[in-house]
Amino acid sequence: MSPTRTQISHFLAKALFINLNYRNEPEEVFHGDDSALSVSTTDTFVEEEPTAVDWIRKTLPTRSTFVNYFKSLFPFTKWILHYNVQWLLGDLIAGEHHRSCFAVV
Repeated sequence: MSPTRTQISHFLAKALFINLNYRNEPEEVFHGDDSALSVSTTDTFVEEEPTAVDWIRKTLPTRSTFVNYFKSLFPFTKWILHYNVQWLLGDLIAGEHHRSCFAVV
């Protein structure tokens, strides 16, 4: 990162009250009575820092989820490819008849 970007990042972190040195803080000291386990008998687990890319990957829908959502928005996509064109004239007549029934005189 360039020095300017680093300075901007540090300024934003300070403005948003983000502690960038949280890893450098001293760890708590345990006394013998606090725990039956010692550091030498336990395995340590270090979790990786979450990134913005990880959050975006978890938030964005998968391809199949997006397709299902699109189909729910436009239900005619399920049957339009199977529509019989010979039915078109009958559908147009029925639609016109339906419209004329509700026409204001």
